[in-house]
Amino acid sequence: MNGNGSKHLERRPGTLSLVAGNLALDFANTESGRGGAEHLDHLQTAGDLVAWAAHARIICERDAALARRMIKDRTKLARHLVARGRFLRETIYRINSNVVAGNPPAKKLLHSLAAAHAEMLAAATLTPHEDNYNWIWLPKAELAAAILGPITHSALDLLVGADFSRIKQCRGNHCGWLFYDGTKNKSRQWCDMSVCGNRAKASALRARIRHDSQVQN
Repeated sequence: MNGNGSKHLERRPGTLSLVAGNLALDFANTESGRGGAEHLDHLQTAGDLVAWAAHARIICERDAALARRMIKDRTKLARHLVARGRFLRETIYRINSNVVAGNPPAKKLLHSLAAAHAEMLAAATLTPHEDNYNWIWLPKAELAAAILGPITHSALDLLVGADFSRIKQCRGNHCGWLFYDGTKNKSRQWCDMSVCGNRAKASALRARIRHDSQVQN
């Protein structure tokens, strides 16, 4: 979902719509229009990844400020962070786009996701939270795990426990966003009805008008 026109074709990781109904799918949606003329990648720098993580509430604003200082002072860390993030994003996208198409994801992709998840958990602490326990990552100790750990956890939960018929891909032009259809009758078709859905309706209306005009002539 690229917005409402070409003027919006710029990366905006800190304000990007979170409409997938699942953290891992929202992360995959930081890229849209793959392979097309309006391809848009919102994660081009480590700063973009930090901005999106704060926007998605993976890390709090205080930790985001710490992360920005860390990547500013350590260029190797910054390169590592964005490279790992983009690789994980592509893995999640390819796995779930295969699921949407009714194809089993390649074993290599599944192994990559499982290995990333195991690595992230190694840097986490199981901590009491209200009536249960949560995995907690400390950005100061391991920044990549603090940002990517919750995403790998979400991606694995989706594969293990989700109804695959509810994992869908938006059919909007230049979109391709993934989402989890939580409607009762599995009727959701668009990442966001107010954007891609309305565009499709407007396009269909124009096509009907052209057809009716040709018939009358």
